[in-house]
Amino acid sequence: MASTELIQAQAAARKQAPRWQAVRAKAIDATFDADRRRVGERVALVFRWLFLIVLAALNNFNPRVTAEARFEVDALLFVWAVMNVTVQVVLVRGYRPGKQFSLTTMVLDIFFAAGLVYLSDGFNSPFFVALFLAVITNAVRFGATASFVSALIVSFLYLFIGGTFTPSNFSISANATIGQMFLFLVVALATGYMTRELERERRSAVERAAQADTLRELSMNLVGDTDIKDVFDVLIGHAVQMTPAEHGRLVVTSPDGFTVVAAANREGVEAVPESEAFDEHGIAQAAATGEAVFSTDRLNMIVPIASSDGATVVVILQQSRVAFTNQDLFAVNALTGSSAVPVANALRYQRTMQEATTDGLTGLVNAREFRRRLDMAFARTDRRDVPLSLLLVDFDHFKSVNDLKGHQHGDLVLQMGARIVRAAVRGQDVVARYGGDELAVIVPDASGAAAQRLAYRIVDAVHGAAISTTAGHQLTFSIGVATYPEDALDATELVNAADQALYLAKREGKDRACTFPQLVTELELATSDLAPILTEAGPQIMVAVAHAVDHRNPVAQGHSSRVASVADAIARQAAFSSSGLETLRMAAYLHDAGHMTMPSGGEAFEAPGHPEEGGRIVSVAQFPVDVVLTIRHHHDRWDGAGNADGLFHDSIPLMARILAVAERFEALTAGRACARMNPAGALLEVQAGVGTQFDPAVVDALARAVREGGLELNVPAIALPAVASPESVAVAGLNLSSQAG
Repeated sequence: MASTELIQAQAAARKQAPRWQAVRAKAIDATFDADRRRVGERVALVFRWLFLIVLAALNNFNPRVTAEARFEVDALLFVWAVMNVTVQVVLVRGYRPGKQFSLTTMVLDIFFAAGLVYLSDGFNSPFFVALFLAVITNAVRFGATASFVSALIVSFLYLFIGGTFTPSNFSISANATIGQMFLFLVVALATGYMTRELERERRSAVERAAQADTLRELSMNLVGDTDIKDVFDVLIGHAVQMTPAEHGRLVVTSPDGFTVVAAANREGVEAVPESEAFDEHGIAQAAATGEAVFSTDRLNMIVPIASSDGATVVVILQQSRVAFTNQDLFAVNALTGSSAVPVANALRYQRTMQEATTDGLTGLVNAREFRRRLDMAFARTDRRDVPLSLLLVDFDHFKSVNDLKGHQHGDLVLQMGARIVRAAVRGQDVVARYGGDELAVIVPDASGAAAQRLAYRIVDAVHGAAISTTAGHQLTFSIGVATYPEDALDATELVNAADQALYLAKREGKDRACTFPQLVTELELATSDLAPILTEAGPQIMVAVAHAVDHRNPVAQGHSSRVASVADAIARQAAFSSSGLETLRMAAYLHDAGHMTMPSGGEAFEAPGHPEEGGRIVSVAQFPVDVVLTIRHHHDRWDGAGNADGLFHDSIPLMARILAVAERFEALTAGRACARMNPAGALLEVQAGVGTQFDPAVVDALARAVREGGLELNVPAIALPAVASPESVAVAGLNLSSQAG
């Protein structure tokens, strides 16, 4: 559950990454905007001092200016200079001007400039150049539009302040009037254009800063992430969001070809396309040169990220309308530069994991990884509601291939056979090399009928391939099929069931697929021949025998499997060895085999004498002595009362004592001959027989298993509801949750 929540959290974080990048960009833009106004005020300071010096020179060195007019202008210039000093002191002290401050200085500049024009000769006044100060500095403060608007206002002031604009003036020099008027607009346009270019560069800087911030965080997250799928999903999602791309693909190239490992669009991560045309030449070129490759119309861009162990990861970005720019390439290069090391690490980790979990000859998962995948399938929270099938595929007559044609040819046959099986199954199915010449296929969410159809399809596929094995012979498969929950209650039992179905396929002549229920049916019909069949097959069919025995009564469905599960849990608490556990499981599956050759007991679940008959059958079938004695004495009482051989206490085989406790506990939780009890209530009933019916040490081991939650019982659906009361549970002193279904 924790892993699922982590994956969901990572996916949500990837989906929110573009939004957080926009937030970062907005924050950075706000900072840059404040800095721009500060720079604008500093530029205005420089221009203002320049204008003040020029204007003072024009006023004081012009011989035609009267002393009175010179004094008025100098006074105005002095006040303007005081304002400039004030602004400079404020900025030096670190004040960050806002829009209101910049607007105030702009209005004051226009006021002082207009005052100079008003106090002089209007059209003919040289002080009109002061009005350019507002036009130029407004472009820096507020942008091109504000500069143009201020040019219009300044033009109006220049023409009409003091009544300097008259029809006579215009008629005398119309061109000069219009030229002087548009001079302000030209300056505004020029400075506005330059400011706009600077603004564009600033915006690019803002985007790059936001991207760098995101990439820094991305790199930190990727450094410790060795799950290559998560790394790839994060990378392609960011690559699409940082560019105008509509779709993105992440491709791993190698000498064997290329594979699409991740895909994304503007909405987020999307399904990896199964078949899609790619520019294979462009991909190969990018991987070989390490340089980005554009399509002719620049609607596709291929950028290499990292290489490791002969594999190269490249980003493929696609769009249908606007061509990719060098700025887009810059953004992707920034992404790839930040992620190159994590991707290379992930590739190396993936290669190491692949080598540890993959069979080197066939490219299939190995036996260890097969078992891990099977255990994961049984660990699903919805396991009881979802079927799971297993196929065991055996290469017929493979030993003769190695003996007659050599191991090199045998390896080639194995590789070709593995390809046939892999091509026949679904994408979600797991194909593994289970043994030397045996493959296993985990088929999730598939019923027994669906798995059987798949097995037939594999048999037909190997016929169609016509792979030569030895002279005059072609490769064929024998396949065993088993399904949870019909044929098994846990992973180990499912493997055993499939293996026993495979035994039937081989015994029937090979080159065919057989199911576990077919073997069970055959055993049900061969009651008188059970001992010879067991002698021939041995433990290979013990699970099938257990199912055949349990089919005699609807209430007994799964009885032997559950007894084996309870006995296994008790034995683990008693620290049994692995060989001891296997022997106990064998006895548990066969403990009721005596019922197969005995007359029906009517409504009674247990026929008298079946332990002795079961012991005889497995003895004739040459099973180990421990199995024989365990089956014969699994109903013996601890105190010896009523025991046929007079055994009591420790003289009763330990495995038989464990089976006695396990069978009683299973019967109580399944609801046979009583109302169904939960594990706590069933344990109380078993503890009531301590010292008389059951071994105290074995019951203590059962109590520990129940207390630790080591029992999972798939009880039949037809049993009655549990009757154990909360009071009885409290007496037992156990903190247990009901597992009775």
